Amino acid sequence: MMDKTVQNFESIQPLRESIIGFMKNHGEDEEKFLNELEHIADSEGDLIYPVLLNVFTQLDFSQGEAKEIWVGILKHRKEMSESFKRQVNLLTAICDYFLTIKKSFNYPKVVELKVFEDANHFSKCDSLTGLYNRGYFEDSLSGEISRARRYDTEFSILFLDLDDFKNVNDSLGHLAGDFVLKKVSNLIINEKREEDVVARYGGEELVVILPETNKVNTIIKAERIRKKIQDMPLVYDGKKIKISVSGGIATFPQDAAEANKLIQCADQALYRAKSEGKNRICLYSIDKRQYVRIDFAGDIKVQRLGKWVGQGQVFAKGRDLSLSGILFESENPMEIGTKIQLEVPIPSNGNPIILVGTVVRVEIFEKHYEIGVSFVQLQGADRRELSSFLKVMPAT
Repeated sequence: MMDKTVQNFESIQPLRESIIGFMKNHGEDEEKFLNELEHIADSEGDLIYPVLLNVFTQLDFSQGEAKEIWVGILKHRKEMSESFKRQVNLLTAICDYFLTIKKSFNYPKVVELKVFEDANHFSKCDSLTGLYNRGYFEDSLSGEISRARRYDTEFSILFLDLDDFKNVNDSLGHLAGDFVLKKVSNLIINEKREEDVVARYGGEELVVILPETNKVNTIIKAERIRKKIQDMPLVYDGKKIKISVSGGIATFPQDAAEANKLIQCADQALYRAKSEGKNRICLYSIDKRQYVRIDFAGDIKVQRLGKWVGQGQVFAKGRDLSLSGILFESENPMEIGTKIQLEVPIPSNGNPIILVGTVVRVEIFEKHYEIGVSFVQLQGADRRELSSFLKVMPAT
C-alpha cells in the first residue's frame, strides 16, 4: 500500500466520477456495473483499479497492486457465491476479502458504502421530484399484477397530469415549472399510504399504484389529492401560481389484466378528464356508453345511511346524468366517500329509478353545493332502464 494519495487525485477525478456514475445507474444490477468497468478499463488501462478501490475503501494502491487486488476480489466473490449457492454482492466480497485474504490490513473499512447504497435510490428515482422513475413504476406494476393474481385481489392505478403546465414554463420559466413539480410531488408523497407507489411517468405526468384499492376508494383518495393541489398556495419569485391536476383511474382486473392495457385504460380516463374541462378525476369504463352524459334538470331525492339528508325529505336538483354517475345541486353539504341512495324520476311506469352511489366530488358555490356521485350498484332492470333513457336523449 502506498502512503501517498492516488497519483494526482485531481487529474483522475473525472474517472472517479464516471465510476460513481455507473454505480448509481446500475445500483440494482452489479453485473452491468462490472461490465461497464471492463469497458472503462479497455480505454483507461490499469489506472482504473486504484481509483476503483479508492472509491470503495478510500485506501490508496499502486496500479499493479490495485489490479491484483481487484482480480482477487472478483475471484473471491465467485468462490463465495458458489459456496453459498447464491449470488454474493460486491460489497460483501470486498469486506470479506480484506478481512480473510488481505489480512495485513488490520482495520479494513468500506467507507463509501453510502455511495453504493445511494446507487439503489438513484437508479429507481427521478432526480427532480424524488418520486420513483418510470422504470421502477413499470417493474412495480408487473409485481403488483402478479401479487393480485396470486391472492385474488384488486388494485388501481391513478394517472395524474398537471393542467396547463406549459403555461407555467412559458410565463415564469422552467425553474418555476420545476418548483411546481416538486411541490406537487411532495404533496402526493404526504398523502399516499406506505404501500402506495408514486412515480413520475414523464414530464408533468405522475402515476400512483394503490394496492388492494377498488375504484370507489381510489376516486375518493384522488379527489382529496386533486382538491389539495387546487388549494395549494404556491409562490415562486414573488409570484403566485395556481395549478390543478386532472386524473384517470383504472382498476385491475375489471378494466384490464395486463400492465400495458391497464396503463392505456388509465390514460384514456385521464384524456376524458381533460376533455371535460380539466381539474377533475374520471374513471375508466369499458362500456363506452358511460361516456355519454345528458343534461338532467329533474328533481331527485337523496338519502344517506337510512336518513334523509337535512331535515325531512330533501330534493336536490339534477345537473347531468350518465351510466357511471350523476351530478346534482343541493343546499346541504356532503362529505366525499358518503354512501347515498337516490330516487331519480326517469319515466318507467310512473316510478322513479333507485340508484346507489358514493359521493366522489363536492364543489362549494355561493348558494349551493355541486355534488358528484359515482354509481356503485347499477345492474339488471335499473341499468337497462337508465341505458334506454340515455339512448333516446341528446348527449352533451
